[in-house]
Amino acid sequence: MYIRLLIVPIILLIIAGLLLFGIIYNSIRLIRHKAKRRHIIGLAVSVSIALVITYGFTLGFEAFKVQHVEFESADLPASFHDYKIVMFTDAHVGNFAGRRQWMVRRAVDSINAQHPDAIVFCGDIENTDPAELKPFAGVLSSLRARDGVFSVLGNHDYSLYKHDISQETMRKLNEQTIQAERSFGWHLLMNETAIIRRGGDSIVIAGEENGGHKPFPCYADAAKTMAGINDSSFVVMLQHDPSAWRRQVLPQTNAQLTLSGHTHAGQVSIFGWSPTSLIYEENCGAYRQGDRMLYVSSGLGGIVPFRIDFPGEIVVITLKKK
Repeated sequence: MYIRLLIVPIILLIIAGLLLFGIIYNSIRLIRHKAKRRHIIGLAVSVSIALVITYGFTLGFEAFKVQHVEFESADLPASFHDYKIVMFTDAHVGNFAGRRQWMVRRAVDSINAQHPDAIVFCGDIENTDPAELKPFAGVLSSLRARDGVFSVLGNHDYSLYKHDISQETMRKLNEQTIQAERSFGWHLLMNETAIIRRGGDSIVIAGEENGGHKPFPCYADAAKTMAGINDSSFVVMLQHDPSAWRRQVLPQTNAQLTLSGHTHAGQVSIFGWSPTSLIYEENCGAYRQGDRMLYVSSGLGGIVPFRIDFPGEIVVITLKKK
């Protein structure tokens, strides 16, 4: 598992090395007046790619947006018309340590500025270690919503990516992550539900544990999560991995709205195309099956602090009575 985290950084280092070599080699040829047309073109291409990569690690990663989405359902109780849920996911706060801590504060301030009825976090609060959360405890504890903050675990929150540790150590680290989220005042749902009431009406916030394909962990339990929930209830399902939507959420639950992250939308857009769309059928944005919807957010952070044309985001979801 640990090796998988190194794949993207290694690829980027190789590309950076090749670019540096190309720039130096072609520059020397140009200085010595021995450059041919191919050397000039090579230098121009190398410099252009280097500038794009530099942008991705700096301004591209620091870009941010607030996305607005509406979900209309006949099953929504009338008391919850215009109910506002603010979603964020894939914070990977370890990459915001040091000089980039302001980016987490910006996201939290933007969430609170929406005056949400509920806030939901859809997993991957850390990269590899719960110790990453300590510098951000204060700011993450300052999230405010009328009905509270609800969260689920993502694949990175199970301490699976720590190198060469025992199962017991992994279990203890996972427990530290769980306790940290709860210490923020968040309602962490681990195959559980929470009921939100407005007078005689109610909606359900359901939270499954990660439900991914191998090598990602699959601890989701739909039967346990939905135990005691009436089939006529309006359910918002939090599930980190969007691949679980068709595989499990649709056939095994009555959740009308499912919110996920995990993909980061590849953190790169190439003329509107995302490389992770080759892997995930539901990669980014809204997907519908009849009257039911999945929304996949591109997330807030990333394993590698690099983004091009897919800025970090929070998503404001307004529920509408159909």
